[in-house]
Amino acid sequence: MWIVFLLLACFVMVLVIRALWFKVESTNGKSLIASDGDVEAVTQRFSKMIQCPTVSYFEKEKMDWQVFEDFKELLPVLYPKIHAVCDREFHSETGILYLWKGHRSDAVTVLMSHYDVVPANEELWSKPPFSGIVEANTIWGRGTLDTKGTLCGILEAAERLIAQGYIPENDIYFSFSGDEEISGPSAPAIVSYLQKKGIRPALVLDEGGAIVKNILPGVDKPIAVIGTGEKGYMDIELSMKGKGGHSSTPPPNSLVGLLSKAVVRLERRPFKSHLTPPVQELFETLGIHSSFTYRFVFSNLWCFSPLIQWLFGRKGGEMNALIRTTLAVTKAEGSEAFNVVPVKASIGVNLRLLSKDTTDEALKHVKTVINNEDIEVKVIEKREASPISPTNTEAWKKVKTAIQNTWEGTIVTPYLMLAASDSRHFCSISDNVLRFSAMSLSEEERGLIHGNNERIPIKTLMDTIDFYERLMQLL
Repeated sequence: MWIVFLLLACFVMVLVIRALWFKVESTNGKSLIASDGDVEAVTQRFSKMIQCPTVSYFEKEKMDWQVFEDFKELLPVLYPKIHAVCDREFHSETGILYLWKGHRSDAVTVLMSHYDVVPANEELWSKPPFSGIVEANTIWGRGTLDTKGTLCGILEAAERLIAQGYIPENDIYFSFSGDEEISGPSAPAIVSYLQKKGIRPALVLDEGGAIVKNILPGVDKPIAVIGTGEKGYMDIELSMKGKGGHSSTPPPNSLVGLLSKAVVRLERRPFKSHLTPPVQELFETLGIHSSFTYRFVFSNLWCFSPLIQWLFGRKGGEMNALIRTTLAVTKAEGSEAFNVVPVKASIGVNLRLLSKDTTDEALKHVKTVINNEDIEVKVIEKREASPISPTNTEAWKKVKTAIQNTWEGTIVTPYLMLAASDSRHFCSISDNVLRFSAMSLSEEERGLIHGNNERIPIKTLMDTIDFYERLMQLL
């Protein structure tokens, strides 16, 4: 028996030693100074961007192409120095690509954003969504957060530096699409163009994580989460056909009822959880900065990983989505009348895939769990999870340095981006694709993205500009 106690004591000692050795790394890096910007002028320029209602729709007939042309024509007016120095080209229907030539072309950078926005129901807004109203040091409007804010940050920073006579060490491209929200062709067209020119960017930076707080108990510092990868995507339609008829003489088992049983089976048998490299590194990084209890757990993921996965699965939401492929029922269709039994019924399912789960494996899982040959399982759209970018690179260090110079005391960590972005297209030409929306956002502010009353504090916008100015000095 004493041998068991001895082994147990040794085991606990190993856990404690690992926790004690889990130390905060030095954040000392290059000190970068950002220029003082004219806040009122910046605010006015950004307000004009918001006043362009560049709403993108999946239905082409709804697109107002003129407002996209208006936006393109507005940029030279707002940023004359950029347009005097940088080359500008248009790709596909809405893509805009700038080249700011540096002293060299050895380590090219691509800074990305998009200027299309999702629709806004004006009746549900406190202020008109495309007014660009400035009130109480806040700019209102659709696109302030997603993502004309980062586009403004990039251009304002470049305009500042050009005014000072600054020339970057390496070429910098600004890649802006006007169809990101509808997965349009602009970003792929720009990637194809760069690929034909033989350009492999040393860094690609697009929208993604932000500066957040209170995402893990025991960590009281602000946290910059940078997406080093994003989940895959899959739309599946489950459908059944029947004879139809009048609702007064229904069949014993309705199509909708049978499909609902299939959905229940899918929800009761979720995909297996596991920790991908970005999520594992997220836990390890935050664990270093947490109280000893959490540091004890996160420094020993080899031991506590099953417990963490179980807890996160029970919690649901973002935490569950970080550790498993998720499945959400998003559509249901039957007949168009209450008194008609449908001839066909269907249910739409959206999956977001971890890199370990391929689209083929996900499809097999769905069919196996449903276990009903009468249900047709049709893949509407699919794409695999993106590659994972490393964090032991100069590209990562530069972004981290710019963050810590802008938001002092911020912890910088990788994470897995749950949503999709244009950056996935650039993975074919770069090994260092990072996803970070350079803003400090509260939980409430993050909830405004694609929601009603989207708005951005002026200070947040000015910090975004400062971040890009500091980053450009490192490129």
